[in-house]
Amino acid sequence: MKRILRRLLASILLIWAVFTLTFFLSRMAPGSPFQGERKLPPEIMRTLLSYYHLDRPLSVQYWEVLKKTASGDWGSSFKSPGVSVSEVIGRALPVSMVLGGTAFLESLCLALGLGLWMARAREPVANALRMVSSIWVALPSFLLAALLIEVFSIKLGLFPPALWTGWSSVVLPSLAMAIAPAGYLARIFATSLSETFRSPFFLAARGRGISRWRLLAGHGVLPSLNAVVSILGPLSASFLTGSFVVESLFAIPGIGRVFVLSVMNRDYPLIMGTTLVYTAFLVGMTLVGDAIGEWIDPRVRAL
Repeated sequence: MKRILRRLLASILLIWAVFTLTFFLSRMAPGSPFQGERKLPPEIMRTLLSYYHLDRPLSVQYWEVLKKTASGDWGSSFKSPGVSVSEVIGRALPVSMVLGGTAFLESLCLALGLGLWMARAREPVANALRMVSSIWVALPSFLLAALLIEVFSIKLGLFPPALWTGWSSVVLPSLAMAIAPAGYLARIFATSLSETFRSPFFLAARGRGISRWRLLAGHGVLPSLNAVVSILGPLSASFLTGSFVVESLFAIPGIGRVFVLSVMNRDYPLIMGTTLVYTAFLVGMTLVGDAIGEWIDPRVRAL
C-alpha cells in the first residue's frame, strides 16, 4: 500500500511540475496569442489582454490558472472564443487514441515476432535481422510516412493518402508510427530471450523433458517479457505524443495536430490542456506497465 501511495504522490508532483514549466515557458515564448498578420490597435490589444487576465502579474496568473485547472476548468481557446479546451480535446483525443492504439498493437506484434526469430535464428540470419531492426529504429516516421503514401496511396491506390475517413485511414499512419518502436522492442526482447535461454532454470526445465512449446512459452518467452513490459508504459504514451508529425502529414484531426496548432497560435489554455493530457497519459501508462511487470515476474516486487 505504501508503495502505491508513494507512486501516486510522485505522479501528482510530476504533473504539477509539468504544469508549472508549461505555464512559464509558454508565457516566456516570443509573440502574443492576439498577434497576426495584421497588427491590432493598442486599445483593442489592451482590451483583449484585460479580458483574458493576461495583463496581471505572472504570479497572479499562475495561481488563477492552477486553481481553475485543479477544479477541472481548463478555460476556453483563445483562437476559438466560446469553445472550451475540454471540448477541443474531447473531439481530438479519441482519434489519436485509435491511431496510437493501433500503432501500439502493430508494433508489439512485429517486435515479438522479430525478436523471437532473432533469438532462435542462427548467427548469419540473426545478424541480418539485427541489421533490419537497426534500420527500422533509425528510419524517421516522416520519411516512412512519405514512402508509404507514395507506394500504397499514389502508385497502388490501396489506401487514402490523408484525412480521417474510416478504417482505411488508420493503416498507413499507424504503420508509420509502429515501425521504429518495433525495431527497438525487438532488440530488447531478443536480448532478454537469449539471456533466458542460457539461464539455469531454463536449462533445468529443458533437462526435465518438458514439451518444446511449453518450454518456449512458459520458461522462455514469459520470463523474458518483463524486459519489454518495463518500457511499454512510456512507449505506449509515446505513440500518443509521437503523433505530432504523422497527424500533420496525414491531415488527421488528432490531439497531436491540435497541440502543434496551439503552440503556433500561442493558445495558452490549449497548450496547457494538451500538455497535461500527455503527461497524465504517460504517468498512467507507466504505472500500468509497472503493475503488469510485477504480475509477470513477482521478483520485481522484492527490488
